[in-house]
Amino acid sequence: MTQRLFAIAGFHGRLHQPEQTLRLRLSDCPASINWSALDNWLSDKLGLALQSSVHSAAYGAKQSHAGEAAALCWRIMQLAAELQRVARIPVFEPGQIIKLQADQTCAGAWLFDICVTRIDYVPVHMTRLVYDAATLIMLGVAAAPANFAEAEPLYQQLELKVLQPLRSVMVVGKSTLPLLACAYERGIPWRHLGAGMFQLGWGARSLCIHNSKVGSDSALGATVAQNKWVASEWMRRAGLPAPHNRLVANEQEALSAQTALGWPLVVKPADRDRGEGVVVDIASEAQLLSAFRHAATLSSQLLVERQANGVCHRVLVVRGKVVYAVKRLPIAVCGDGKQTVSELVTAANNEQQAMPSWDRAPLYPIDELSKACLQQAGFTFASILPAGVWAKLRPIESTQWGGLDEDYSISLHPDNAAIACRAAALFGLDVAGIDIISPDITQPWHANGAIINEVNSAPVLGQSDSSRRTLPQVLSGLLAKRGRIYIHAYVGTGQALDMARAQQQEMHAQGVACYLTSHNLTLGPAGAPIPMAQEGLFARCLALLGDKTVEALVLVIQTDELLQTGLPVDAISGLWQSEEPLASSCPEGLHAQTDIKDQVMALLDRLLIR
Repeated sequence: MTQRLFAIAGFHGRLHQPEQTLRLRLSDCPASINWSALDNWLSDKLGLALQSSVHSAAYGAKQSHAGEAAALCWRIMQLAAELQRVARIPVFEPGQIIKLQADQTCAGAWLFDICVTRIDYVPVHMTRLVYDAATLIMLGVAAAPANFAEAEPLYQQLELKVLQPLRSVMVVGKSTLPLLACAYERGIPWRHLGAGMFQLGWGARSLCIHNSKVGSDSALGATVAQNKWVASEWMRRAGLPAPHNRLVANEQEALSAQTALGWPLVVKPADRDRGEGVVVDIASEAQLLSAFRHAATLSSQLLVERQANGVCHRVLVVRGKVVYAVKRLPIAVCGDGKQTVSELVTAANNEQQAMPSWDRAPLYPIDELSKACLQQAGFTFASILPAGVWAKLRPIESTQWGGLDEDYSISLHPDNAAIACRAAALFGLDVAGIDIISPDITQPWHANGAIINEVNSAPVLGQSDSSRRTLPQVLSGLLAKRGRIYIHAYVGTGQALDMARAQQQEMHAQGVACYLTSHNLTLGPAGAPIPMAQEGLFARCLALLGDKTVEALVLVIQTDELLQTGLPVDAISGLWQSEEPLASSCPEGLHAQTDIKDQVMALLDRLLIR
């Protein structure tokens, strides 16, 4: 159904992301479409909030055959973009319809050329897969909506045939999409480098990220932070309040640790994340041995730890400053004075089940552990909770089960903020999630026995309300001036190169490390040639954008290459041209026609910042 026309991921000024052009064929379009019912289905079953089309006027009224086909194509493009986001592929705009024509080979069929987002290292066949799937779904629902009233089979097919294959080509964590979405909204340039790693910003203002890890983090510090035993030793030596714990290898050592630490205790693997294998509130030898045996199934490195009084609080530190602090409460249901705990859990789970499968959180548990948590609070599953009263279903918050966050960013005590920043600096982390267990985070740690429980080198970002709200602050702390450098473009041959060199020399005299490149010549800040293995303006420019010594860039556009490739940047700071014609980028080396230069200038003009 789809065919890629151009494969190189450059900017042509039509989208705010790198572009590609696809040809999409719609056959068997329904003669009459209930648009309201179709849009409601997309919203209810797939969670798709449709954008209004800016192209419908170009194809006549929606009631015309061309108009209806264009309206259907616009929904296909939005659905394809949404499915890619569900698979954590960062496609943030549906694209544009460039051309529509009737398919002369088949009555009632239409051909569309569409401009859509291209993400580097997403294979061609995966792009075709998602647009073909979106086309089949849209045609099917438009033709026979009753067949899709029950969406669960569709979810299963999408998961198996579309989402899993898409996820396999870009394996990223939960933080990546929210971070990139925030960067996109704030005009911070970014590009996929492969293997789920992204570059934010250009040149000297660039930063590499992988999930929520940043390239400026200490690799050694991040490694140590993952080992809870060594990390606690580091903090103790640095004068920070660390857990009182013992590393144990067998049950006898666990019992000996209890003698030294007292009750209550916590048992946890020293090298696991997400709360895996953690058992709290241990108050007897039988509980201790049971917890040890459970944790031993996950790791050979086990900690027995004196349980600190209080609740875990996550403090996010970015470049030495606290961005937010939240109290992390376990998953719980809130009473309304009418329903039992069991009914509240069922209602919460029904609400989750009504969502698209990819939007569902873990279901609220009804098991022996939740029963024990309720009993500890004086409740049972049959209890009717008073209005506003919370009943927890797990002893602690964990990634596996989720939980509730209560914001303490404003009331965090300065002394607690200080130890969070000191802990991040100790491990050399520019982005760190510091977990402080405290009975009251508004009081200083040294007054109430609070401890730093863990230092997380890759804290999950963008999932809670507090984290989503502060993502702009996170990016501002990591990237100066939105990660952008000055990029100037000169169009022409010999004269344009002379003009570009003059500007480079002027910026060099001002102390700016300005580089210059054309399709076959690259100069360092002092004007000395830099050999490049790559040929072509696009490749050489892309290489310089990843060089952290580059503070400004001058492009000399001497051929019509970028009409095919586009530019690897979404904006330029300045644009000048000489009176010379451009050379052709084809092997014959003939001069391009005057209108080709006009096309190049028109493309660059769309990218010019005004």
